[in-house]
Amino acid sequence: MRSRFYEAIKESHPEFEIVLVSRDKEADSLFEYYDEHMGDWTFIPFGDPKIEELLEKYNARTIPGLSVIKSDGTIVVKDARTEVQEKASDPEALYEEWEAFCF
Repeated sequence: MRSRFYEAIKESHPEFEIVLVSRDKEADSLFEYYDEHMGDWTFIPFGDPKIEELLEKYNARTIPGLSVIKSDGTIVVKDARTEVQEKASDPEALYEEWEAFCF
């Protein structure tokens, strides 16, 4: 579902990006999950020290989690995963809601 949502938004809004920040303990697990579920998403490389910093900064506790974050680092929507699940039939409308918070 997230992958289809991403593709639908990315097509009309190339500036939109999802960044995968993985909690995987092994690189193979990250790459396997990425290949199966993530399509062309950007991801933080396995073992990068930024991973722990980002997980702490954004208080990321759920797996998988999805938050909308402005370019200045401000969280706009903490639980975007639920919103994507609930509004998957109209990704463009959801994107417009998020966009209104960002500008």
